[in-house]
Amino acid sequence: MMIQGHTTHSLLNISSIDINSNFYQLWLFFRAFTAPLFIFSAGFVFSYLLFQKEFDLKKNNRIYKGIYRGISLIIIGYLLRLPTIKLFNIAYSNYSQWLTFFTVDALHLIGVGLLLIIFFSYLSVKIKINPLFTFSILTIIVFFVSPFFYQLEWNKSENIFIASYFTTKFGSIFPLFPYLQFAFFGAIWGIIISQNKDFITKKLNLFLILIVGSVVFYSSNFVNYLYYDSVLRVGVLLILLSIFGFIGAKIKSVPKVFASFSKNSLWIYIIHLIILYGSPTSIGLSKIIGNTLSAQSTIIAVVLMLILMLIISLGIDKFRIGKFNYFRKNLRLE
Repeated sequence: MMIQGHTTHSLLNISSIDINSNFYQLWLFFRAFTAPLFIFSAGFVFSYLLFQKEFDLKKNNRIYKGIYRGISLIIIGYLLRLPTIKLFNIAYSNYSQWLTFFTVDALHLIGVGLLLIIFFSYLSVKIKINPLFTFSILTIIVFFVSPFFYQLEWNKSENIFIASYFTTKFGSIFPLFPYLQFAFFGAIWGIIISQNKDFITKKLNLFLILIVGSVVFYSSNFVNYLYYDSVLRVGVLLILLSIFGFIGAKIKSVPKVFASFSKNSLWIYIIHLIILYGSPTSIGLSKIIGNTLSAQSTIIAVVLMLILMLIISLGIDKFRIGKFNYFRKNLRLE
């Protein structure tokens, strides 16, 4: 969804299609849930792994892996948006280039989200509060205060670096509010399932999640417009969670393709962004081709991009295995 969404948005000539068509409106509808699902999954998976063991700094190496991953994601996010590849030229970058550099996107957000999940998990353990309660409260807080952060006069802020984490007014795509709620919401489910692995496979639980998700989704029509998007997305996330739960209960093993995409999601994210949007050292397709393709050509481009990412992902797997076997052989570990 992420790959096809970015590819379509970067290359499709909107004037060549009927934007009121059911097909395009359906695509637009689901594209709005790609990022929340991506962020939710990051919080979900990380928390699930984090709470597989006791939350102890000496016994749980997942804590340090999480800190490393969180910081790495933030650094990679900024490296992808460097104003110039030559460090001594950075001082001569213009205002527009600096705004691009300070833009907060999914990598920054997930990186901060992972670090906050670790921090609040540690805090919960220290003061002996159930982490489920902590992340439930945090999700509610982020949900309710997000509109107030949005309405603050960030344009008057002198620190664009900090302000970019809280507003879209400087070009940020995913400010902490409201998107942190999806990371914390994912953490809730990660903790639940780490403590009770059968929870997500019981049909009664899945039906209840589906019903609650449907009610939340429907109720979005009656809430204040400031909360409409958040309520709608939470409803969809719950519905998708139940659907994937039903599917997962029927699957004995994960196909190699999905396992590969899962393991290499960060690399896939980085590489497809560079291909589409460029980097400090390259020009992306969005600048070379731009929004010039017809619907048919865009669909072909999406398919080719997905195939390319699959080939790259499987290639990374093969490289890892080859590297592992090389070191095992040369270090006489066989």
